[in-house]
Amino acid sequence: MSRLQGCLWALLLVVSGAAAAQEVGMEPAVAVIELYIKGATSVAAPDYSRSLAYSLSSTGRYAVMERDEVAQRFKAVLITPIRKLQAERLEAIERLVREGDQLVYTDPKAAVEVLSQARAQLESIAEGLAANERLRTEFLKTQMLLARSHLDSGNEVKAEDSLREVIRIYGDTLEVTERDYHPRLVKLFQKVKSQMGNERKASLSIESSPPGCDTLLDGRLLVGETPREYRALYPGTHHVQVRCGGKESMIHRVTLKSDEPTHLVVDVGFENALTVENGRLGLIFDSPADAAASSIQYAAKFGSLVNADLVLLHGFLEMGSRAELKAKLIDVKQGVELRAVSVPAKTDVVTPSSVKKIVQVLAATENVRVADTGESSDQGRSRAWYRSWLGWTLTGVGVAALAASGGLFGSYLSHRDSATEPWSELEREQIQQGKAQAVLAARQDEADKAISMRNGAVIAAAVGGALVAGGVVVFILNDKGIMHTKKDGPAFAAVPFSGGAGVAATFAF
Repeated sequence: MSRLQGCLWALLLVVSGAAAAQEVGMEPAVAVIELYIKGATSVAAPDYSRSLAYSLSSTGRYAVMERDEVAQRFKAVLITPIRKLQAERLEAIERLVREGDQLVYTDPKAAVEVLSQARAQLESIAEGLAANERLRTEFLKTQMLLARSHLDSGNEVKAEDSLREVIRIYGDTLEVTERDYHPRLVKLFQKVKSQMGNERKASLSIESSPPGCDTLLDGRLLVGETPREYRALYPGTHHVQVRCGGKESMIHRVTLKSDEPTHLVVDVGFENALTVENGRLGLIFDSPADAAASSIQYAAKFGSLVNADLVLLHGFLEMGSRAELKAKLIDVKQGVELRAVSVPAKTDVVTPSSVKKIVQVLAATENVRVADTGESSDQGRSRAWYRSWLGWTLTGVGVAALAASGGLFGSYLSHRDSATEPWSELEREQIQQGKAQAVLAARQDEADKAISMRNGAVIAAAVGGALVAGGVVVFILNDKGIMHTKKDGPAFAAVPFSGGAGVAATFAF
């Protein structure tokens, strides 16, 4: 009996053990980003992001990503077009190019050093080549001057390297004639161009949403509209941008290979809504209506780009120094809103009480009513029932207990029959031989085993049924998003009592 009870208690302990194992190291990764409306005041939005990230991390329920880390992950995938270059920066580069241009004819080696500095500065903003014609012009001039300087210094290999990069970026249509360049440089250019002719084996297929967009490869407008496949391209790293009407995508850094086609899908609407300039990190829309229509979908895509599990999207949708700060917690994989809240807050400075209230709601650290955001509260707070690890743990252990109960009940029936069946011929002979005590002892042993199996079956059935029922309840509550407990760990506990055991459940509403 004691061994059987020990096994049953061990089965019950699996619940709490599984819960602890699931909790350690399983906190979802959260990216905190802003929501902007053009024309609405939101000076403190980046500061709200930092404050919300710190407060959310302090709950211990989430692995909140650092703001700089989110930005770095974003920039590793997409590049923001340079819409306005700093005039001083570009003028400084142009001065280096002019200085190098003068040295080409007097001191080629010195020209190489100066022009290399100009090239290094241009390469630091190389993504701008795909979106800024002035940069393209300066980069071409720098590369050609570098090639001329290397050639005059007797380093033809370096000169060829510079010309290779020019051809790869600017294409075969670039005209290099003796009208603009030295005859030796023109001759070398034609030689390199001829050698590279056999390398044009890469291909790039582009799809866009919406279709019918223009494609720019390294700033060059390609023929045809999306969707389209481009062949006979040079392998290597390139920058691709898609433009539709007045909207443009981010710049995609792609690596083309000779032996394998490259496929690129671009969502122009989403990428046009991204904003990572001037300290911002998030989404920007023309109006609150546009934000309501697309913010959840775009935030989930943003989270996917930076490898987050959840996105906390927040922002002001109104004008004024005081407005409603709206926040949403979004499931990246499902693309749905989990919870939403709207609280009064200042737009020019962080108000701690607003941050605290938002975190209380989104992290479900206390049972507070979600403020009206113009959407169904069930929609804003619902979670997929099948994602509850506690529900699955309870149900799984309960089913195992019920299965054990069936086995124990079968053993009970077998031992009971052995204890109560009519005397066998062998037993009659043993009794006649004076061995009645041994026969009775054997029957009593079977009776004791039957009682043990019966009690074990009853306990296992009771516990298993309670656990399965508890699992179903957890699934139901999780789906409706109304079970919020302040304490960590499972809301179920085994309770022993005289002659059996049960399960106690606690819920906070």
